Amino acid sequence: MGTDVDGMPRKAEQIPTVGLNRTSTVQSYNNDRLGFLHEMARSHGPVVQLWPGTLMVTGPQEVHAVLKNTNRKFAKDRDLRLKKSKDTPGSQNLADWMSTRRTVVTGMTAQSLDEHAVWLSSEADQVADRMLRRHRVDDVTATLEQVTSRSIARFCFGSRDATAVPVAAQAMLDALFPIFSSPYEFPPYLKLLQPREWRAGRRIRAMHDVLLSTATGAGGGGLVDLLYDSGLDDAAVVDALTSILLAAHWVPAAATAWALVELARDRTEQEAARRAALAWRPFQPEPQELGWVVDETLRLWPPSWITDRAVDDAVVCGSWTLPPRSRVVLPFWVIHRLADCYPDPSTFRSRRWEDLTPPPGAYVPFGGGPRRCLGARFARTEIITLLAVLLRRLDFRLEGQVRPDARNTLGPAGFSLVAEPC
Repeated sequence: MGTDVDGMPRKAEQIPTVGLNRTSTVQSYNNDRLGFLHEMARSHGPVVQLWPGTLMVTGPQEVHAVLKNTNRKFAKDRDLRLKKSKDTPGSQNLADWMSTRRTVVTGMTAQSLDEHAVWLSSEADQVADRMLRRHRVDDVTATLEQVTSRSIARFCFGSRDATAVPVAAQAMLDALFPIFSSPYEFPPYLKLLQPREWRAGRRIRAMHDVLLSTATGAGGGGLVDLLYDSGLDDAAVVDALTSILLAAHWVPAAATAWALVELARDRTEQEAARRAALAWRPFQPEPQELGWVVDETLRLWPPSWITDRAVDDAVVCGSWTLPPRSRVVLPFWVIHRLADCYPDPSTFRSRRWEDLTPPPGAYVPFGGGPRRCLGARFARTEIITLLAVLLRRLDFRLEGQVRPDARNTLGPAGFSLVAEPC
């Protein structure tokens, strides 16, 4: 018997193990990340050991327990370069970071988001103009990312000149991408010898320089003022802005691209979403049917599709004892396809949200618990605004075979959107 993270006595069960050696497991994962993890969870159940020291958790009850108890039993223990973080449970660093997160969240008020939506709707009109001129759009996510990167920079820096920020953020992401996408975690002494680590370090430092220069430049407004007014020093402000900008750089663009793909696949869905888009207005509640499209898109194609947590001491989670010094992998894409509350889970059906309330842990596109994505409300505002403006003006048709690209942010690839006037 043991006590799980919610204090309930449970009998610990044996954790099943994938029947492959580590090399074979990593190779299978690299060949098809989404498919491999989905099959392992479907075959072995809600908790499975992928290889020694690495566990995958996909049961909603267990997922909820991990997310809710992050910062206590489970730790978000790695930084941008997957190095050991100082934000350990009980540390002052963690307490300071959680205080900063709360400051950011309080700054994302309904008023500030609606005001930003007015600016963003004008930008989205320009995107619609470019799509009409091109007619066939091959780089949908990249096209949308051009406006979403400017959008988060404006929200953070107000009237300051933030033109250098998206470029620096992209350069840093390009350098971090090989580190994020590798299934291998090298020992610290080997990391020091790798050119990719040197490159990432240079780009991170360059990003920090750009953020500090922009934050202290002429102008005002935005989250920067809120962060400085809360008493944070330059280093803490830069750390907060780095986290916000990276989270918002590709996620809203990828989610909007996925929504357009699914709507282009289904004429009935697209027409229903267009009717809702015609009713959208800033400073008004979002049209219900358009909200359902966003909910279903984030269920089926969560851009931030996987995360992890560290376990320092043995902890009972549901019916399983998770061993000490292990890493827990939470693949949201898999979780959303295996939860019992979603009939026909691989099909895009926005109206399922008309009477659906998923249980805790079954719908987690922005994570959950104390480390839930701090930009979730901002991202939703962006997605809703972009979809509303684009669907009012354009009719979309899909060409090509869409494939998910899960090497980092989960985005659609291999297709084109044909855009025509409504």
